[in-house]
Amino acid sequence: MSELGGWLEEFEATQRDPAAVEEWVTRTADVIFAGVDLPEDLHDVVRQAIAEHWLAFLGGITVSAAGTDDLVPAAHTLAVRVARGHLGLPVLLKIYQAAQEAAWDFAVEVVRGAPAELDHEALLVWFWSKATRWFGSSVELSVAVFSDEVERIRRRGDARRYELVAEVLAGRSVGPAELSAELGGHPVNGVAHVAVIAHAVDADSIERLEPAVTALAAGRRGARTVVVRPGGRELWAWFTIRGDAQPPLDEGLIDPRVMRVTVGGPALGYDGFIWAHRDARTAQRVALAPHRDEGVTRYSDVAALTMLALDHPAAERFSRSVLGELAESGNEHLHETIREVLTSSKTADLVAKDLGVHKNTVRYRTQQAERLLGRPLTERAGDLLLALDYFDAFLR
Repeated sequence: MSELGGWLEEFEATQRDPAAVEEWVTRTADVIFAGVDLPEDLHDVVRQAIAEHWLAFLGGITVSAAGTDDLVPAAHTLAVRVARGHLGLPVLLKIYQAAQEAAWDFAVEVVRGAPAELDHEALLVWFWSKATRWFGSSVELSVAVFSDEVERIRRRGDARRYELVAEVLAGRSVGPAELSAELGGHPVNGVAHVAVIAHAVDADSIERLEPAVTALAAGRRGARTVVVRPGGRELWAWFTIRGDAQPPLDEGLIDPRVMRVTVGGPALGYDGFIWAHRDARTAQRVALAPHRDEGVTRYSDVAALTMLALDHPAAERFSRSVLGELAESGNEHLHETIREVLTSSKTADLVAKDLGVHKNTVRYRTQQAERLLGRPLTERAGDLLLALDYFDAFLR
């Protein structure tokens, strides 16, 4: 291997000559620019990266190092510039692929011109194995730099969007046109908004929020959705809808063990964008209650309950006063029956079917509940339902 070692030392010295480096840079850059459509402002950094890669590679050609532990500075800059230009990872990979093709052609030429006493086939394999390891390591490092920069840009964009939306929600002066522009053209005026706040139960569930919210809105034909990432365990979203009816949402998609979703609106226009979100926020007073296990909570379903939740001591006194002995442990099955009887227009047979019991059981439970209350269920029925809802969410 001494003859090969001597030849490599001579090769390295020859290739380090500035004229030789310039020749290598030019031929490699020509291949890259022919195969990859790059903006003109990237050409100089590509040429600099080629030169730095080549000199660094030559520096290790006579030692056993397989690759590079550090990315050359110009290659680091190139990966960052590709990310900032939103050119995409495939463009960065094509640059390296074109460079590798140029390197292969060069290696074949070099080995063909090597002294006859050297094993040309073995030399080509050795040379190319070394180059392949170098390219592999450089590509891996470049992809990591690119990905980090893309994530940094995404976070910065998320932060800017969040800051503007937070100003709107706080009532500061931000016009509808400015808000719409920051939300990527999402319509603000002239449409009805439904606001959603998704809250991850634990940190491990944060990444599942956006796919779940997207799926929740997927069935609304022609509607627009925009997402704001405020950080932490929350995700905010707004859907546009036609009309002012409550939109159908596939609530079965939301696992309450993973996340809790609250829904506000629909509400019309710029002010509706704000109030729908505020209602969704208010609904969290109930959605995150310790004993509640619903995945989706609509503000319209719990509006009165959210007001009770503003003063828990007073609400508890109200709930226990209305329920009386029904608040005692062991009466939970009666709560379910009372709620079904008072909120359903179905016959006793259908109520029993929904509860999975015999109709005589429904009749017996109703009589038992009225005995514990000391009055008919229909007397102060609204207070009774509200007291039940508060008790089951916060006190059970």
